[in-house]
Amino acid sequence: MDIPINIRERVSWAIEFAWRITLHKICNDEIQVNKEASLQLHYSSILKDILGLIKFSHQEKFSLQLESTAKVLERPFIIDILLCYSNSEVSEKHAIELKFYRTLAASGKNRGANDIFMYAVYYDLYITEQYIKFRQADLTTCLILTDYENFVNPKRKTSKNWTYDISHDFKVSPNRFTTPIGGKSVDFSLDLGYHFIWTKQGNFWSTLLRPG
Repeated sequence: MDIPINIRERVSWAIEFAWRITLHKICNDEIQVNKEASLQLHYSSILKDILGLIKFSHQEKFSLQLESTAKVLERPFIIDILLCYSNSEVSEKHAIELKFYRTLAASGKNRGANDIFMYAVYYDLYITEQYIKFRQADLTTCLILTDYENFVNPKRKTSKNWTYDISHDFKVSPNRFTTPIGGKSVDFSLDLGYHFIWTKQGNFWSTLLRPG
């Protein structure tokens, strides 16, 4: 396992590696996650530990900010995890957004709102693009976890929520999205492309999204 020397590439590597470790711990009941907030806390703790291990020079600095406020489009948005890093040559920020959907809510009842979650994934991608446009971040990563297989391997795609397709191997092209969700109007555009590649571990499916 080669660890990149370039600090920017090393940070991206650490984000992915921490995600894999988090998933293994979840699937083996080492840690329990019921909500997005608990996933964020466990993941950020693991990522912080890894960053400490891959600090190769006293000139390098890494810091994590949870629930950091970023002003874009004249509105405040909350970045789930903002990873700031620097050395003698660069000083950058990598924004990380997480999305988590469990079939059963904490009450034990079916969660529902599948369409809202699918839309929220796309809207997160849109917001991360704005982070870069408005210089709130230099790079972005979206991490998604679910136990609902129909997101990944749907039997059919007949409902309007599949405008926001997140199924396995689906490629999102730059486009404008206006299909209303949950009775609310929608209007935003993605300027970049994304590729949904899901992997299964235990009862969960996960994917990591970056522009490209």
